[in-house]
Amino acid sequence: MNPKDTPYSLSALRALALHTQGLTTPLGTDEPPAEEAIFEIVKRLGSIQIDTLQMVQRSHYLVLWSRLGKYFPAEFDRLAYNPAQRRIFEGWQHAACYIPLDEHRYQRPLMRRLRAQPGEHFRHWLAEPGNEAVFHAVLDRIRSEGALRAADFEYNGPKRGSWWDWKPAKTALEHHFAIGDLMISERVNFQRVYDLTERVLPAWVDTCEPTTEERDRRWIDDAARSLGVCEPL
Repeated sequence: MNPKDTPYSLSALRALALHTQGLTTPLGTDEPPAEEAIFEIVKRLGSIQIDTLQMVQRSHYLVLWSRLGKYFPAEFDRLAYNPAQRRIFEGWQHAACYIPLDEHRYQRPLMRRLRAQPGEHFRHWLAEPGNEAVFHAVLDRIRSEGALRAADFEYNGPKRGSWWDWKPAKTALEHHFAIGDLMISERVNFQRVYDLTERVLPAWVDTCEPTTEERDRRWIDDAARSLGVCEPL
């Protein structure tokens, strides 16, 4: 956005963006905030990106620290993984993120589209010999045994590369996750633990799929509230 195209000064726009992102409040020196305050930060931001990389701490914990100051990361983890306290979930926005559970229904149109029309990479993977059987077998095993990690599925093939060169069971698990069959019930040493959506998603969550117009309006409202400043269309 060119500052000359708006009646607001660049300094005002910067201040607005910092304020809506929760970065203008001095960090507290009192007792660490309770679970409700942590959840309100997640809701205010709309989502918090999950990052596996860390130096001092994983980045999603640092996002909260920069807004709250000292807090107990375990309180945040309980919001995502404790069935009695679960109010956020792992899902996809611009990347893998923690998202408030009242946003879950707005993910459902994408889940339905990916189920009907998988991406090119997954279509190619599914066409390889044996992979379709793996795709069905991992879901059947979780259905009968309960929540499992990718590490719980044996792999006897050739050594694989890092990052996205997953073993077949991991690829199957991630696609079931993308289309809504599975959710992340917890993490063990930061490894995802997958379980059936009906066993993870709280009963109070609205699962009615929105129309495209309702979804887009919700996301525009969320973006405006979370970012404060945007470029005109």
